[in-house]
Amino acid sequence: MAGSKPRKSGKADKGRASRESRKRAGAQQPTEWFGSAVHAVAGLMHLDVRAAGNGLLLTASPAESGDRSAAWQLRLRNNDGGQSLRELAAAFRAGTAYQLGAGDRYYAFFPAPHQPGIGSLVNARFGPDPEAAPEILCRADRPLALWAEAGTAMEGIIADLDTTLPPERWEQEEALVCPGCLRPVYDSTQFSGMFIGAGMPIAGLCQFCVSGETLHTVREAGLVLPEQQRAVLEAMAGA
Repeated sequence: MAGSKPRKSGKADKGRASRESRKRAGAQQPTEWFGSAVHAVAGLMHLDVRAAGNGLLLTASPAESGDRSAAWQLRLRNNDGGQSLRELAAAFRAGTAYQLGAGDRYYAFFPAPHQPGIGSLVNARFGPDPEAAPEILCRADRPLALWAEAGTAMEGIIADLDTTLPPERWEQEEALVCPGCLRPVYDSTQFSGMFIGAGMPIAGLCQFCVSGETLHTVREAGLVLPEQQRAVLEAMAGA
């Protein structure tokens, strides 16, 4: 029996291949996620995750202590094929305790024992007395629902990490503090706005302040912001 002749590639095939290529490009996993919540005492708080090198950069802002415009940035290295990162993401989603690290310093996530609905991520170290409680170096308390959202987003980001990249190679970007909500804004994600009337540019705004989402959240929750932040958000609302 004679074999069938190979079919020549035509315009239809090329068009199909082009569509499939665009579909694959559009299906690429996200490299960053932004989350916010409102706390009755702490006010507006943020939790962000982004790819950094072959690991993750987790940012809690504003910080829980010290300068309120500061942020706690935690670099999570991917030294085991993403296993520890996935386990942490799973703990975030489930709201269960998880600890990572070695030596006298470690990171731990757990439901806050005296704050129902709140999860805590801490950076701690053991002192010379093995019986003493560890010293908390930095702490981020966020609603468990926000941690769960971060854990879900982390799965997609981890899946697209370049695990062949050496852990010491980080894609570090300079970050500004958004004048509207105090979340870090990177070169790749910052926006600019303009004060109406005064004509003074506002640099380093995040997408949520530019879109008006931050002001909407603040007004719905009845939050009282510092005057400078409020002026920026209201100026953007009038733009």
